[in-house]
Amino acid sequence: MTRKKSMPPELVSTISRLGEHIRIARKRRLITMDEMASRMYVTRKTLSRLENGEPGVSLGVFALALWVLGFDKELLNIAAPEQDRVGVFLERRRLPERVRRAAKADEPDF
Repeated sequence: MTRKKSMPPELVSTISRLGEHIRIARKRRLITMDEMASRMYVTRKTLSRLENGEPGVSLGVFALALWVLGFDKELLNIAAPEQDRVGVFLERRRLPERVRRAAKADEPDF
């Protein structure tokens, strides 16, 4: 079974779009595939697979492409805790309604 068949269709589409975005950014900068692959320390075939949205391309290769294109800082925004609305919501639900001071260990508890 190929990776594309084992992934949700919307995720396959997203990965394909990311590859297309990288291709467009490379072309806008007038960087050839050979130059880009060389700067990324990968083969031209690997770059082609990335730009074609193949899901088997590693995160490291993706990060290298973003670095060459000047988008590497954007990686820090992906799944950033301060932007995790669902996580913040769930965390707030777990907060106690009241906070009480714990009994001191040296005080008798009668």
